Amino acid sequence: MNIERIKQQIIFEYLSGDISLRKLAFKYDYDHNVIYKWIMAYQRLNRKERLLNPGTAVKKALPEAGPAPTTVEMSTDIKWLQEELRLSQIRVLLLEATIDIADERFGTSMRKKVGARQS
Repeated sequence: MNIERIKQQIIFEYLSGDISLRKLAFKYDYDHNVIYKWIMAYQRLNRKERLLNPGTAVKKALPEAGPAPTTVEMSTDIKWLQEELRLSQIRVLLLEATIDIADERFGTSMRKKVGARQS
């Protein structure tokens, strides 16, 4: 089995959500950091492909490989998007809390006032 085929198998196995990164690293005798980089590169490639071709629903697989089942890819996409949304919401809450603390500590109003005059 060539390295590209093994990479693809590891990536799809991880994205199916049934096994952890460290278990895959142990199973295939690779460093978990290497596998993580493969997965991130694969996701970046697919994200870029979706941005360039928004009408295409099917993701391209790694070179020399057949496509993975569409249902697995779609469920993985949804999970990834939900996680990104959750992290973004946490960031917003953290930033708002930081502004509130700064306003309280320094007695200022850092938020933009709606309808303020522009000069």
